[in-house]
Amino acid sequence: MIKTVIFDMDGLMFDTEHLTSNAWIQIGIRHGIPITEPIMNRMRGLPLDQCIRIFKEELGEAFDYWALRKERTEYVDQWIREHGMPIKPGLGELLGWLKDQKYGIVLATSTYQTSADRFLDLAGVSDYFQYRVYGDMVKHGKPAPDIFLLAAQKAGTLPQQCLVLEDSYAGVEAGWKAGMQVIMVPDMLPPTQQEYERISLCAETLRDVIPFLKENQRNS
Repeated sequence: MIKTVIFDMDGLMFDTEHLTSNAWIQIGIRHGIPITEPIMNRMRGLPLDQCIRIFKEELGEAFDYWALRKERTEYVDQWIREHGMPIKPGLGELLGWLKDQKYGIVLATSTYQTSADRFLDLAGVSDYFQYRVYGDMVKHGKPAPDIFLLAAQKAGTLPQQCLVLEDSYAGVEAGWKAGMQVIMVPDMLPPTQQEYERISLCAETLRDVIPFLKENQRNS
């Protein structure tokens, strides 16, 4: 029986993958650097060190990630100030139901703590998460299973009693390697045959997780 639900953040809870990709592409245009959507797609769900490596592979060792990242952060922050936090459909409904049903609710994101906590606060969902695991808390990021195994450990739940919610290929692989059930809620990229072989459900929105868990309760 599933006892703990582990949430990814960017692209799953918040529509920030589109926002961040657009920010990088616009910054590339500003500086005459060919930052493209295919480059951004290589990074979906990966930890920071791997994202920097991909930028340098694609754009050269002279690519000044940290200087341009400051511009990207300013772009994203300005957009959120003007438009609000882009929350994915069904997030509030799912979190409320999980809390009522007394599931463990854990965050496991490749994003570092300062940014992740700020996004949760802006979305008004911080109080739902009993435990949080950030990208800077594990040595090996997704697609390694470390972040999900640490999340289960913090929640005091066996891996086989955990359900991972993910949007990225790397996240699906990490949850599968951790020995957990995985639901994919696709964002920027559709599931391939490999994802279908690893997931329990491909959901259209987060609210579609509720009937899955109800069925799990009936069968347990």
